[in-house]
Amino acid sequence: AIVAVPSILQQSFVSVGNIIIQGVINSFGSSVMAGYSASIKLNNLVITSLTTLGNGISNYTAQNIGARKPRRVKEGFRAGVKMVWFLGLPLALLYFFGGKWLLYLFLDNPTELALGTGINFLRILSPFYLVVSAKLVADGILRGIGRMTKFMAATFTDLVLRVVFALILSGTVLGATGIWCSWPIGWTIATVMSIVFYRMEKLD
Repeated sequence: AIVAVPSILQQSFVSVGNIIIQGVINSFGSSVMAGYSASIKLNNLVITSLTTLGNGISNYTAQNIGARKPRRVKEGFRAGVKMVWFLGLPLALLYFFGGKWLLYLFLDNPTELALGTGINFLRILSPFYLVVSAKLVADGILRGIGRMTKFMAATFTDLVLRVVFALILSGTVLGATGIWCSWPIGWTIATVMSIVFYRMEKLD
């Protein structure tokens, strides 16, 4: 139940946050909406894959804590980061340089604006896959050792910053590009928090 409550709260907040961000995106017209819709699908493929690896790290951590082998958790963190980077780096490069052709698979009417929006989104987010992947590994360890409050703090910070900066930056000269910039901001600050929380734990 302790694990379930944060997950339910997280899902609820993500849903509300997505509704707010979607509303901001919708204000920029149908082509921007189409470009975002296509690019977020590609983005979610990566995040889902990295999250699955993070869940594996969580199970690994819980097993080693249960077996009273906390030192192996540190080894798991290093191995986990290498693993997610091994997956994330090629995908980041693929999306950054080849996103245009991948977007054609998801765009029914690839107008210049829709395509440009999708390319812009992927080029802003993809370099930060290496950042958010490290967060997902640290999050896995925090969940595995039962530090759900710290996990929630980092995760909610990411979500709140994403919504706040999407609202703020979209009203500047950046326009829709400002919305895409909110992802790296949230990811980066939340990653620092997760890793600091992890390093605060005595796992010797």
